Amino acid sequence: MSALSEAKQFVGLHARHMGLSDALVCGVLRRVASLDGEGPGGWAREWSSEAEAALGRKDARAASNLYNLARFPCADTPTKARAAQLAAEAFRGWLEAGGAGERREARVGGERVPFLFCAASRANAPLVVLMGGIVSLKEQWGSFLGLGPRLGCAVAIADFPGVGENPIRYARAAAAVFGAIMDASEGACDTGRTLIIAPSFGGHLAILQARGDARLRGIVTVGAPLAHFFTDPDARRGMPEITRAALMSAAGVDASDFERRLTELALTPQEIAEIAIPIAYVASLRDEIIPQAEWREAAALTRNLRVYSFDDVHGAPHHLRQTRLLILAALLRHAGRPRAAGLLERALRWTSRVELYHP
Repeated sequence: MSALSEAKQFVGLHARHMGLSDALVCGVLRRVASLDGEGPGGWAREWSSEAEAALGRKDARAASNLYNLARFPCADTPTKARAAQLAAEAFRGWLEAGGAGERREARVGGERVPFLFCAASRANAPLVVLMGGIVSLKEQWGSFLGLGPRLGCAVAIADFPGVGENPIRYARAAAAVFGAIMDASEGACDTGRTLIIAPSFGGHLAILQARGDARLRGIVTVGAPLAHFFTDPDARRGMPEITRAALMSAAGVDASDFERRLTELALTPQEIAEIAIPIAYVASLRDEIIPQAEWREAAALTRNLRVYSFDDVHGAPHHLRQTRLLILAALLRHAGRPRAAGLLERALRWTSRVELYHP
């Protein structure tokens, strides 16, 4: 499959998360003839045109989402880099106009990492940190700025390393960004009670951070790579081209150094066995990126990994409602409402085709 075909296939998941209509997405994709082209028919140009139209309608939130898609899967051309910048600017305008939150900065070494933040009504409210993966910007998750405080949690949202406004490169040490965000949120909430919601590669970094940060109380992730993705030869060969390109961009490596970086990122069996906090892991049985062995073997190593499996492809795009309900249950439990969380989880199992995996 060509990189363009892959991009057209995978972009639908992110568009659905943003609430964009299928009609709009299909209309843009019909006009796209090149993934890297800068002019008419080019991926970035066609999505950017839709974003400009949204700005003309004074819809900064929609414009931010459309610019987000314009730089998909990574900002590897001047037009895509500009689209990523415009996505952040449009969202900042929406944030300032509506008062839904603020921008803060975390410090990791000598680097500044901007993140979005919204405090709850209580200064002792627990913190929820959200981070996407290698192909999504933090602005995509902006709706959590309103949801978290309504449930009694402060919310911080950051870009994945090497993506958007995060200048750090994807490596094991990049997990420190979570600790830096907690440090930068200190005083506005109880960072000693932090939940991380991080799909895909964000979940990998969250698990690395959890090994040495006692402030973390739990993690929710969707299709996170742990070990097999990084080391299994079949998984490497089967990796979609857009995943490979986005990973190299996030890690700041070229093809000659890519294999070594992947191997370095893999969690060891001992590291997985030492996981000491609960992790809710949404798995897809037909995942074309993450092997089933990834979560099956990890679940056998630690009792703290709770796997919810769906008959779906990577990211469980056809089970967004169920995934959102699982995230909502985790938020309720983190906010001190375990009974409501338990009722929601039981209702979800009764009414949906979700299976709890037990090794």
